[in-house]
Amino acid sequence: MPSPEGLSGGILGFVDKVVSWMVAIGLALIALVIFIQVAARYVLNSPTVWSEELAISIFVWVTMLAIPLGLRRGEHLTLDFVTKRFSGTVAKSIAIAVAALNVLMFAVLIVLTINLLPPADRQLLAGISGGLGIPAKVSWVYAAVIVGGALSVIFSIERSVLFTMGRITVLFEDPDQLLIEELEHELAAEPSGRRDPGEPGDASAPNRSKED
Repeated sequence: MPSPEGLSGGILGFVDKVVSWMVAIGLALIALVIFIQVAARYVLNSPTVWSEELAISIFVWVTMLAIPLGLRRGEHLTLDFVTKRFSGTVAKSIAIAVAALNVLMFAVLIVLTINLLPPADRQLLAGISGGLGIPAKVSWVYAAVIVGGALSVIFSIERSVLFTMGRITVLFEDPDQLLIEELEHELAAEPSGRRDPGEPGDASAPNRSKED
């Protein structure tokens, strides 16, 4: 996954790349585990007891790690019907306020999850523990919420600071608008002379008389 343009590099850029690779590897592992599950059930007629629980656990980690990547790139879906009514300093202030609410929400989520860790640490993931012999605990899955939440807070603050400094012009990107702009750029980059023979306006098309 390419690094976001206009954002700071350094340690946060390195963390971004590491998390991106972790998400990619996690998705590959999910596909592999599900393939093993299907093959064991329908080909070998010997379903596994650990595959579904492992796939779900990895999915939680992938999801919670992908959230901060989207926040750093400003690519999460947003409701912009309010901000579109304003411009300049007002719109900028609203964007900063929304980012502050995001940070507050993730901070609360982290605190609540930390409070759940002690009882979760006493519970085992039965499928993984029994099937693979690994003493996997429920707290391992809950840890994904803490790690993803912490990264979300850090990346949200980073993007807000750079937005305030003018390093980036938009705090929250519009994915639909980005796609439209990308398509328009690709169309504009195509040579104007690339037309199929016989298309209207093509001078190279053979002349056809009315008698044909």
